[in-house]
Amino acid sequence: MKLLIIEDDDRIAEPLKEDFEKQHNFVQLAGDGATGLQYGLEQHFDVIILDLMLPEMDGMTVCQRLRQSGCRSAIIMLTARRKTGDKIVGLDCGADDYLTKPFELDELSARIRAVLRRGTESRQPIFRHGKLSLNPNTFETTYGDMNIELTPTEFRLLENFLASPNRAFSKEELIDKFWSEEHSVSEYVVKTHVKGLRKKLVSAGAPKDIVETLYGLGYRLKRDA
Repeated sequence: MKLLIIEDDDRIAEPLKEDFEKQHNFVQLAGDGATGLQYGLEQHFDVIILDLMLPEMDGMTVCQRLRQSGCRSAIIMLTARRKTGDKIVGLDCGADDYLTKPFELDELSARIRAVLRRGTESRQPIFRHGKLSLNPNTFETTYGDMNIELTPTEFRLLENFLASPNRAFSKEELIDKFWSEEHSVSEYVVKTHVKGLRKKLVSAGAPKDIVETLYGLGYRLKRDA
């Protein structure tokens, strides 16, 4: 299991890291919200343990931005706040569970197992298109025997194309679907993400035009990829 712990208190973060690594898990630490957000966007983690009160960027904002960017990791929020309203806000911003400090490690472990089980119960079908395969449950993408590391946005774009392989999506449609209204996104940003996705697919052996550009219409997957 791969975990990201976003916690600025070393007295909490270090013991958690040590214990989870003893259980043969990979653990990445981040001591502030901005760094944690960066890690969460650049890599896939099975679970993100996220403190509410963080320097640079608070946990609520980190959680919201991760979800808006397509992050599907299980997120467990930690906080010293015990008010029900705080818990509701945390869950509404995209957290899967909420644990108040102080807590026992056994309880945190149990909550991790519970959120992962819930994810397993709602498993989605694997998308296949020629040699291309995308697994929404494990966030794995392959072309033939080659694994492809995608960013969350690239993953969501490809998943969208695979779900409707014969349909062309305009830049405007993709902006509306994958970017929040709170963030102004130009068509150039969409073009850049599609270009990055196409480059990674081609590097794995896919045809250069596997993601076709249909001028005046948008983008779609090549039918015989």
